[in-house]
Amino acid sequence: MRPDVLAFMQGLWRNAPLMAALTAIVLTQILKVPIHWALFRRFDWHKVVDAGGMPSSHAAGVAALTAALAYVTGPTSPVFATAVVFSAIVMYDAGGIRRHAGEHAVLLNRIAEEMERAGISVETSATDEEGERLKEILGHEPQEVVVGAIIGIVIGMWFGKFW
Repeated sequence: MRPDVLAFMQGLWRNAPLMAALTAIVLTQILKVPIHWALFRRFDWHKVVDAGGMPSSHAAGVAALTAALAYVTGPTSPVFATAVVFSAIVMYDAGGIRRHAGEHAVLLNRIAEEMERAGISVETSATDEEGERLKEILGHEPQEVVVGAIIGIVIGMWFGKFW
């Protein structure tokens, strides 16, 4: 491996905020499988790559990034301030706008099913597959965002202090 590529990779590895965010995202995505099993008594391995669900990996990732940046750059840093605002926007989006889009998808899927049962044909764009359902789980309930943020803060503090 070329020395500049190796130095770049080592720099990424030593970047505590980046490693905190990635770890938080991966951990929370993995945690969705046993939490889903505990709630519904069935394993769904697809939860590892799904958006939505408990806990929010969006919230965990940005919270871990922000918490680690507080340690690395300090709470008075403009970089930390930027991360706080970025985190707030991402968590608001994950728990609000994206969740409502999922609720709309549920309603639209129900309308499409009713129309199909009634024999009403609806034209769709050429790229849509016939009978394709809209993805319904897009966002998070508020408690999913809070749990994700707590996990992220803990991970970010650990990485910021020890990485």
